[in-house]
Amino acid sequence: MIAQNGKIIFQQSYGFADKGRNIKNDSNTLFNLASVAKTMTATAIIKLHDEGKLSLYDRVVKYIPGFVDDKTDSLTIINLLNHTSGMVTNPSNREDIKKEVSVLSDKEPVTLEQMISQFRETKLKSKPGTTFEYNNYGYIFLAYIIEKVSGMDFFNYLNSTVLSKAGMTHTFSQLNLPGTEATGHIGIGTDNIHPVKSQEHPSWYTGAAGIYSTAGDLCRFLQSVFSHQLFSERTLKFTLDSSVVTHRGNILWTPGWQKNEVDGQDWYSHGGSIEGFSARIGYIPRENISIVILSNLVKDYKHDEMSSVNFSFVDEIAENILKILHDQTVPYIPVPKGKADEKLIGNYKLDDTHFLNISFQNDSLFLNTEINSNFTLFDYSLNKEINDTSGNYRICKIFTSSLVSNNFDGFEKYATEEMQKDFFNEKGMTELINFWQRILSKAGKYLSSNICDKIVKQGHTDYSLIYHFEEAEVTMQLSFNDNGLINGFYILKVIPKCHVYTVNLIPTGKDEYFVDGYKY
Repeated sequence: MIAQNGKIIFQQSYGFADKGRNIKNDSNTLFNLASVAKTMTATAIIKLHDEGKLSLYDRVVKYIPGFVDDKTDSLTIINLLNHTSGMVTNPSNREDIKKEVSVLSDKEPVTLEQMISQFRETKLKSKPGTTFEYNNYGYIFLAYIIEKVSGMDFFNYLNSTVLSKAGMTHTFSQLNLPGTEATGHIGIGTDNIHPVKSQEHPSWYTGAAGIYSTAGDLCRFLQSVFSHQLFSERTLKFTLDSSVVTHRGNILWTPGWQKNEVDGQDWYSHGGSIEGFSARIGYIPRENISIVILSNLVKDYKHDEMSSVNFSFVDEIAENILKILHDQTVPYIPVPKGKADEKLIGNYKLDDTHFLNISFQNDSLFLNTEINSNFTLFDYSLNKEINDTSGNYRICKIFTSSLVSNNFDGFEKYATEEMQKDFFNEKGMTELINFWQRILSKAGKYLSSNICDKIVKQGHTDYSLIYHFEEAEVTMQLSFNDNGLINGFYILKVIPKCHVYTVNLIPTGKDEYFVDGYKY
């Protein structure tokens, strides 16, 4: 759904709420919001601040005396909101749950009191307020604070003070669903799409996830928040101006929202991903535009153990909508030109071990790999190297060489002082090498890489580096400032190889074909 000035300008439902039972998605289908629920928790906290019932600068120990007494004099509510708490514990990390599995089972219901007690002795990996690191535990703690201050159950308070006032009549706790919710599916890009359920009991993520809603309700929520219907304009401006640097391109983080600049305009958004579901909601204040995208088909969850990454296409869809709204071209939407050329049928050799066959049926071309060899189309790299000779490009090549060789000696000279302090140091590079080893253990042998994209923006240039493994594709991004120094790095996505053997080729120009079935 896309809305402007409170009016719908586009709304459409696609595919199935439940593929197995042939139930289609529609405007009343409820989707699991995953981490988008954090925006509602943040809104409830900000509302309490606006009403003078707490302060965003209250220290955490005010609500639990002695909590995390390791260097925490400065740990405040706003640190929890903008993910700068510095806390080690993060319940989305399976290892953190396993530490205490003998005490509490993540398959059983748990109270907020038990959750806080479970990880009460968590340590800090950095001083609060100094380093951005996304953390679910901070929002679980915020839900606990809401209960302490309001004297109400978290969701009851959320419903009475935020959801009902925003007119959100189709938003529910995962613990109390009415039966119109979508079923989550995994297997995007494969021939094995099937339903999946979350492994943990939803109470383990109270405040951080565990809410279902519709596109219409979420548009109403965005409008209510950003037109300051839920709290004062002064409080809204204060919170949106309280941003921290993430070192992920031009992304900043405000209490409850990710902040980007798109064509000179602020774009506040939040994404969410969990087994079977993915979501992105966002708002452009200057144009009063709300965008909501909800999906119940995502990639195979087992590969997410490599990294916390995008699960589906909701982010790319959001980016394309923003481009279209600003009269920009979205170049990879296939526009058929002419008819398929029957003269192209035959066998093709990519290299000594990879062959293709092109056939012609019913005025269409089909590309097939199964006939001639045991590889699928997506085992082969279809990413072209960009044409670039800059110093930034050379540093990207050095980065890849360092990553593959597990040797980053001297690489910090290519980064800004801030990035050296926060990431390109001995500890950060050791973590990166360990990440690379985890990928190898899950995705098999490293095969090759490409620098496949370059985006120049005001103040920085982003390069996309894609790494090809036997079982997965991994995309990373390096951002450079105008002085040619790295000022941002993050993992864009980890995607399993697609097992698609036959695809349709659609002519889009002279010697150019859109590969229908390119499920990445």
